[in-house]
Amino acid sequence: MSYYPLLLDLAGKTCVVIGGGNVAGRKAQSLLEAGARVVMVAPELAETARELYEAGQVEWRAEPYRAGHLEGAALVIAATDNQEVNRRARADARTLGVFINAVDQPELCDFIVPSVLRRGDLNIAISTSGASTAVAKRLREGFDKEFGPQWAEFLTMMKEARERALAGGGGQKEREERFNRLADGPLLEMARRGDLAGVKRLIGEIIGT
Repeated sequence: MSYYPLLLDLAGKTCVVIGGGNVAGRKAQSLLEAGARVVMVAPELAETARELYEAGQVEWRAEPYRAGHLEGAALVIAATDNQEVNRRARADARTLGVFINAVDQPELCDFIVPSVLRRGDLNIAISTSGASTAVAKRLREGFDKEFGPQWAEFLTMMKEARERALAGGGGQKEREERFNRLADGPLLEMARRGDLAGVKRLIGEIIGT
């Protein structure tokens, strides 16, 4: 199967996680990091999920799953070890026109979740289209070493530089030339080395302080 890659804006949107185990808890945490409003549906919550609930980060419907739990959902993740529950959730989601992911059951999924490396505004998503999660994990570990925490600050600098360039006047052609000078210069290599002071200095020379 060929998948269509995209990044979703889930900020403020309701996402339902069916299941209360630690896997469900991790899925809920990743949705929270995207700014979603997370509702967990499960008779009981394991440690990871319970910590989120007790911290007031997720809502909890302490009962077995039923179709009504999906009303108003923008996205659904079924993370139970009960295939019948997952199949019912998939049927209900299809009826409502809501995308669903059933953990480790690709045949029940409208989408799959890639392995993701986050560094501030930088998101690197790795997927093998379900062929091998182990390979995706190893690739992510490789990127983790190459793209250190300095990339978050680097992208913040680049974002601020872009905003300054747009606010600084001049024509579109002039702005494009400045952006191209940044992209074609040594900034990426400087960021990779962690030379953020050099990055800041070069941005100032090209864009202005």
